[in-house]
Amino acid sequence: MVRKAASDKQFLEHHHGRWRVVVSVPKSLQRDMGATKLKRHLPTDSLAVANELKWAIVKELKDEIRAFERKTYGASRGDRQAVLEQAAEIAKTLAAYSLEDRGNLGMDVIEDTVQSILGKPVRYAEVAPWMANRSAKEERGFDPADRQPDVGTRVPVYDTERERLAKDFVNVALHGGLPIGNADADYKDKRLKVSPRTEDDHDRALKMLAAFCIRQGLGDDITKVDEYVVTDFIAYLENEKGMAARTIKKYVSRLNLYFNYVKSLRRIAINPWRQAVVYMPTSKSHELERPFTETEAAKLLMGDCKRALRDVMMIGALTGARLDAVVDLRADDIIEGKCFRFKPQKRETGPRFVPIHSDLKEIVARRLKGKSGADDLFPEYPKDFDNPKRERSFRASKHFTTYRRALGVDDVVSGKRRSRVNFHSWRRWFITKGERAGVPEPLLAAIVGHTRKGMTLGRYSEGPEMVAAREAVEKIKLPPLDGSPIFEPEAITPRT
Repeated sequence: MVRKAASDKQFLEHHHGRWRVVVSVPKSLQRDMGATKLKRHLPTDSLAVANELKWAIVKELKDEIRAFERKTYGASRGDRQAVLEQAAEIAKTLAAYSLEDRGNLGMDVIEDTVQSILGKPVRYAEVAPWMANRSAKEERGFDPADRQPDVGTRVPVYDTERERLAKDFVNVALHGGLPIGNADADYKDKRLKVSPRTEDDHDRALKMLAAFCIRQGLGDDITKVDEYVVTDFIAYLENEKGMAARTIKKYVSRLNLYFNYVKSLRRIAINPWRQAVVYMPTSKSHELERPFTETEAAKLLMGDCKRALRDVMMIGALTGARLDAVVDLRADDIIEGKCFRFKPQKRETGPRFVPIHSDLKEIVARRLKGKSGADDLFPEYPKDFDNPKRERSFRASKHFTTYRRALGVDDVVSGKRRSRVNFHSWRRWFITKGERAGVPEPLLAAIVGHTRKGMTLGRYSEGPEMVAAREAVEKIKLPPLDGSPIFEPEAITPRT
C-alpha cells in the first residue's frame, strides 16, 4: 500500500508531544559510533509539517554517518566513482613517464591513498606456514613493500569490499584501466548461481579475454572492450584457438551475462557482447550425436567392465537421466524403493522423480545394502578434493569413454572433436525407445526433465501422475543380453 505523504512516519517517531527524525546506524558502525540510531528533534507536533521538514535532516544525519565511516574505516562503496576518477587522473599524469619510472613514481603517489581506502583493519591474523611463501600483496591485495611475511607474523585483514576497491584503484592508477575481472567476486556472490563446471567456463572466458586484450595492446581494461574487440576475440577463438562454434557461443554467453552485471554497476556504459554474433554452421543428420543402436547397447551392457560402471549404465539406460545425476544419487534419493529422486539438472528448478524400472530392482537393492541417509549410492566415484569444482561424474565419464572405445563402440565424424556416441547416448536411447513404445511426448518430456511445450503444460501443470510414469518406464525394454539375435528398428529419419 502506498503511504500518504501527510501520514508517512518513515524516519519519524513521536517523543514528548513532538516529532523527531531517526536514522539507524549500520550495525558495523554502531560500536565505534556509540549509538544505534541518530536522532534530531523537529520544532513541530504536526505530522504533516514533520514530513516536509524531515528529508533535509535525514540527509544531514546520513552524511554524518558516511563521514564517520570514511574517517574511521576509509573509502566506502559509495566513494567508488570518486576513487576511480582520482586514479584515472593519476594514470594520465604517469603516462608521460617510462614504464620503469611510472612504477616507482606511482607507488610513491598512491601508497597513502591506498591506505586510506583500506582504512582500519577488521582484524589481525597470524601467518600460517602454508601462507609464508605467498606475498603480502597476494594475501591482502596490496602492500607497497611487497614483503614476504614470516610464519607467526600478525598481519592486518581488511574489509573485503575495501580491498577490492584498493586493487581497482591501483590497477587504474598504474595501468590506466579497470581490470576485466573487477566485479568478478561480487558477480559470483550475487548473480552466478550455476554448476561448478559452468563457473569454470566463466573463469576461463574472463582469463582468455584479458589475455587477448593484453596481447592486442589494450591492457587488462574492461572499458576498452568494445564491439570491435568482441568481433576480433570471436575470430581469434575460431581461427587461432580452433574452437568449435558451440564452445565459442558458450563463452560469449558467459561474457554477456558478466558484462550485463558490470553495466548494472555503472562501471561501463554499454555491454558490447549484447549484439555479438557467433556463426553456427548447420549440422547434417549424419554429423549429429545419436542414440546407441540396439547392438551397441547390448555390447556395452554385456561387456567386461567394473560392476559400478555397468550399474551406472543400466540406470542411465532405464531412466534417461544424465550421468551427473546418476553418480550423485544418495541412499535417501531412493523413495520407498519405488522411484529415484534426481537432483536438478541444467535449468530444472527442483528435483525430479522417476519410477524405478523392474530391471533395476536388484541393482538398487544391492546398492542400498548397509547404506542410509546421505550415503553415496556410488562411492566408487568420490569427490575430487584436489579439484572441488569438478563433478563426481568426471571419473565415471572417463571410465565409460575408455570402455566404450575398447569395445569399438565409436562414431567419429571428420573435423569433429566428440564422438557421435557418448554416455548421453543412453538418454537419447531411452527417449527413442519411449517414443517407439507410444509414450506420449508430454509424459516422456516430464520423465527426462525436458521443458514441456506450451504454457498450459509448461507453467500450470504439476506434471503427470507417477502411475502413468511407471507404466511408461516399464515400456522401455533392453535388447537381448544373452547373445540372441538383435533386431534393429528402421527409423523414418535416421542419423546415419
